[in-house]
Amino acid sequence: MSRDFIRSAACFSRSVILLACYVFTSALHFSAAQAVNPSQAGPPAPAAPLQSDPAAAQAMEKVLVESGGAAVWRNLHSAEESFSVLTRGETAPHVIRLLDDWSLNTTRYRRRLEGQKTAPEDHNGVPSFSSAGNSQTSIPEFDQARTLVPRLPAAAAEVMLRRHEYSLKISSLQNCKADQICIDVFRNGGLPGAQIPEQQWKISATTGLPITVRYQMEMIGDSSVTWREIFFLKYANEDGITVPVLLGVSARGQRQTWSFVSLKPNPGFDPSTFDQETVR
Repeated sequence: MSRDFIRSAACFSRSVILLACYVFTSALHFSAAQAVNPSQAGPPAPAAPLQSDPAAAQAMEKVLVESGGAAVWRNLHSAEESFSVLTRGETAPHVIRLLDDWSLNTTRYRRRLEGQKTAPEDHNGVPSFSSAGNSQTSIPEFDQARTLVPRLPAAAAEVMLRRHEYSLKISSLQNCKADQICIDVFRNGGLPGAQIPEQQWKISATTGLPITVRYQMEMIGDSSVTWREIFFLKYANEDGITVPVLLGVSARGQRQTWSFVSLKPNPGFDPSTFDQETVR
């Protein structure tokens, strides 16, 4: 066999190999271009649902049990409460009455100072509300759980266990003592950034009841993270359920003490009747 023939065969083999590599590389580039071209790609895959830690969900279930029973709280859909509120630096408290309804997957509430004819704070299921005195500025409304948690933590726990938008995680962010169970609460469609919880709970490992809850607040024109912290200082049985009757509230340097006055379980959501009772 001549050397020229062997040399020609080798050159032909190298050409075939180079052609194959070119075709393979071109196919990869074409596939990659298809993958990143928005006009070619189909609709994005839906985000995976949030998953709760079993231990965190179990701790929230225990909150229901220790607050009067899980079945009781699952049959409770609204509440009317009143509290005497004293702000640090003031000498006279004011009484605020609060009506909450969580029978629907919307945030519904009404707030009014007792004995006064000032306009109530009202929300009836829309995603935002106008700030006081400024109809041009809308504030995103809290989700149902954050609306309930300052006074009815068991109701907030029931909402979060029932609705799939919430994820309960044993906290790696909080300073948690040995006798506490610390839980971070995340929410689909909530605050931007998957690593930012909207609520942080500390639950007594002995009683099963919340000790403190911190939750994020939306503020007008303020992009910084602002927290409100609730200290559950005392619980009592009222109308067959265990609720906080003495609260410490801290937010943005202001501190208040909330003392329980009254509770009506399941009154429904009737703003007109609520207003008539409040302004008398």
